[in-house]
Amino acid sequence: MKPAKVVPDLVRGFKIGGIQTQSWVERDTILYALGVGMSRDPMDTKELAFTYENSENFKVLPTFGATIGSIGAIFDGLVSCPGMPEFNPMMLLHGEQRLEFFKPFPQRQQVTMTSEIADVADKVKGALVTFSSDVKDESGSIICKNISKMFIRKIGGFGDRGKLQDSLPNVPQRPPCKATTDVTTPNQAILYRLAGDVNPLHIDPNMAAMGGFDRPILHGLCSFGIAGKAVLKEFCDYDVTKFKSIAARFTSHVFPGETLVTEMWKEGNKVIFAQKTQERGKIATQGYVELNEAPQPKI
Repeated sequence: MKPAKVVPDLVRGFKIGGIQTQSWVERDTILYALGVGMSRDPMDTKELAFTYENSENFKVLPTFGATIGSIGAIFDGLVSCPGMPEFNPMMLLHGEQRLEFFKPFPQRQQVTMTSEIADVADKVKGALVTFSSDVKDESGSIICKNISKMFIRKIGGFGDRGKLQDSLPNVPQRPPCKATTDVTTPNQAILYRLAGDVNPLHIDPNMAAMGGFDRPILHGLCSFGIAGKAVLKEFCDYDVTKFKSIAARFTSHVFPGETLVTEMWKEGNKVIFAQKTQERGKIATQGYVELNEAPQPKI
């Protein structure tokens, strides 16, 4: 029988699904790149390196790491965890995302993942659940660590503030060093979902209405990828080895078709970013990219 409220001690450390496997080829990484707006200009040869498999220097976007694993596995973990109460799946929102990189993603790879619920925190209006996954290649070497924080509305009030107290840097109170503008397309979420996040909230108007939205919303991870792309372009000249980590919090929804303005500030080896919708002026995504001091060896 499911508990009436979250039981933190039964949630933290809960292992999800044993060892999971996943593989990708160029087509998968290209679909992801197109989903976050790469190669809108088909003559941009630097971006073609991410969208054309025969490119001399074919590369994979660092934020592709957010697609490793599935929302289905997370949902199954929440449902099977003995410390989680029953909840409406339409109340599940992506709160934060963090990726730590140990080597660039190869153009094709088979990986294994081990995942667990690392923490849970009472946010009064809901619960913030932290999932942590280690992604390893066929040799057993870690490629990246994938940390997702999911906010589940209407199951708060269990009185535990959580064990992990990590935070994001504040946005500097000065003009940004760089800013980019990305016009999302009305079907952006339909294209992005081909990267693996098939939550109906992002395509089915009826399911979106159940979640309290007038129409399907854009995936938070799509905004995340667009922000990562902006930093990669403006501060790394598309050199994927310069990304050490990226973290972001999703603070407001985005409707497909809206314009995303990503403002960026360079502070030490970090690039802090804030991304807002031009039409409504709401901050949708806020976070930072940690850069490597020197490029890592390429695969």
